[in-house]
Amino acid sequence: MPTFGLARTGTGGTTALAVTAIGSGLTLPAGGPWNIHHLWGQVAKVSTIPDEGTGGVLLVNSVSGDVTPDPAPGRYPLIGSPASESANAAISAVPLNLWPVDWQGAGKATLTLSYIQQLAITTGSIVACGIIFGTAPPEVRPLKFVDRVQSSFASAAEQTIGSITLAEKATRIVGILADLNKGDVPTAGEAIMATIRLDSADVKFPPAQYPCNRAFNASDGTAVGQSAVAQSQFIPVDIDVQGGAIVDVFATTTVSVTGNADITVYLAYE
Repeated sequence: MPTFGLARTGTGGTTALAVTAIGSGLTLPAGGPWNIHHLWGQVAKVSTIPDEGTGGVLLVNSVSGDVTPDPAPGRYPLIGSPASESANAAISAVPLNLWPVDWQGAGKATLTLSYIQQLAITTGSIVACGIIFGTAPPEVRPLKFVDRVQSSFASAAEQTIGSITLAEKATRIVGILADLNKGDVPTAGEAIMATIRLDSADVKFPPAQYPCNRAFNASDGTAVGQSAVAQSQFIPVDIDVQGGAIVDVFATTTVSVTGNADITVYLAYE
């Protein structure tokens, strides 16, 4: 039973209640019908003005008209960060908003995802969002085996994180957790989020774009104090694999950063 993922990133608006499309439409592969079983989103503050917060609504629309039921009204909470109480606030981690949904889409059906900024803000926030789909919803299963790769980089170009060789007894991947961390000295005004991509010569992955478990707001200046830690959660998937398959992992950040972004990707399988 396959699982696939499509992701988009972009910049939100600055006016209160402005509706801004995030990237191009999400078009399902040919074939189908497809069950869209998860919707996700993240929003991170770029503005360095202390008394400005971020967050709003992720708006879902079926532009092709062949998603059942029609997702409208499709206004989902995109929880962001409150206004800082003072300058030099610490960078703060933004959690992954991940919601189970239940929509049926025909092959080549297209959805658009837009961001509605709740309040006016000087600099548009960065937004990542996407859908996870397959022929049926995956069963959430206890984890049996987990392996990981990690890498650090500063460029916004797609980077190779590494390759995971599954055990010879592997039959399917049941969970994905990608973590973005910021282990170097923060630079004021640098917000960052990332998405990952899986590929393999042994497994049919594409499209396989998935979110990271957290993103980071920009700090106002010289960051003071500690940020909260976002809750970790494996995204449930059901991807058939052959024993000994090699899974190649890639990541792309929204911006280049002065200090490295640290990406770790965990694959749970049985």
